[in-house]
Amino acid sequence: MRRFILPALTSLATLAACQQPVPAQDAPPSDPSQSSQPTGQTMPLPIAVTDETTRYALVPGNNRFAWSLYDALGAKPGNVFVSPASVSGAFALLYPGAAGETAEHMAALFGYDAVPAEVFPAAERSLSQAVLSETDKAKLTVANAVWLREGSELQAGYRDAVQNVMLAKVALVDFTKPAPAAKLINSWVEDHTNDKIHDLIPPSAIRPGLTELILTNAVWFKADWESPFKAEATDDGTFHAPDGDMTAKLMKQTLKHARYLSRDGYAALDLDYAGDDYALTVILPDAQDGLADIAKTMTPDSFTALLADMDTAVESRVHVVLPKVKIEADYNLNDAMIALGLGDAFSGNANFSRLIEGAGPGDLLISQVLHKTFLDIDEKGTEAAAATAIIMERAMAMPPQDEPIEFRADHPFLIVLRHKPTGMVMFMGRVDAPPAAED
Repeated sequence: MRRFILPALTSLATLAACQQPVPAQDAPPSDPSQSSQPTGQTMPLPIAVTDETTRYALVPGNNRFAWSLYDALGAKPGNVFVSPASVSGAFALLYPGAAGETAEHMAALFGYDAVPAEVFPAAERSLSQAVLSETDKAKLTVANAVWLREGSELQAGYRDAVQNVMLAKVALVDFTKPAPAAKLINSWVEDHTNDKIHDLIPPSAIRPGLTELILTNAVWFKADWESPFKAEATDDGTFHAPDGDMTAKLMKQTLKHARYLSRDGYAALDLDYAGDDYALTVILPDAQDGLADIAKTMTPDSFTALLADMDTAVESRVHVVLPKVKIEADYNLNDAMIALGLGDAFSGNANFSRLIEGAGPGDLLISQVLHKTFLDIDEKGTEAAAATAIIMERAMAMPPQDEPIEFRADHPFLIVLRHKPTGMVMFMGRVDAPPAAED
């Protein structure tokens, strides 16, 4: 099987789609009304995928998006660690509910149009199954869920795609109580990231009367190196950070057979994990301050080509010095996704007319795209986790009105009649008792 590699600059997780089959109690009971013709454009009937060519056709699009996402976030100083697979996996859940230009823009950004629309749910699911792992040395899990407002209904075609084909969890949630709703979803995220991603969704992100559904994706990866670093070889050394030299824990070892490429301005090295299904690609600038130059010249296509070249790179003897790394990152991806071409999905021009019953073009839009990641690289191996939430709101819904404050003047009270422009009190008095009501 061809090895799929995502670099250290992005995520260790590969393309993601869905979780294991959902127990019956996790999903809402079927609603006979969902067999009716859905509002708006109907979704193509999903069909099965069995051939590897179709299954892996989605990989290049994900990898091009990987660089685009890093590039969009990389301008700010500091560590960057994202999971393009998790973001793409969350939007893959949303894609069958999109139509018109909104669907076209999503397909272009993520490469979903590499397969026909009717094949997409099965292809996404099949690919996610291909990258999963559950061994003593390497584990990769992926889970997806659709959290739907109580009282709302998914269109029949969309429900079939995400629940029956992509095998995502579908659950009804009371969004009128933001704190318990956020706790429910965040607990699911914790369960599916080995307790590494916490508080993905703040209660304030859920707006009663507006929040219609939330789509979540969670990825967790843990694997040992094929050639572990020896702890006794790790020592303090200088790391040349942008803000000045610092002392870091540097791991060291010499690899006899490592895939290595030298390019203009940088070198790339694959560090394999046990089981030979995963690798960490490290892209190292020749100059200490050369990372910005790489970012300027790299494109999504050249980045994807580099990853493909790593598979066939000549194996060389390489002495590796690598710092121990631990990163926890938290992103709101709204600006990045808009800059990458999904602006209409966040506006009244959004077309998610295949998503829920009764919603046509312009009725639903993306409110927020939240993303959290975790990374821990040490002598033994690597643990990484990510979670993404897409919060969908009704564009035309009125915010719920608070219960009116009770002001019951059924006992003595004062009155002040004043001139507002000057503030001068013109009359003042007290009402001990109003006139009695006449029969």
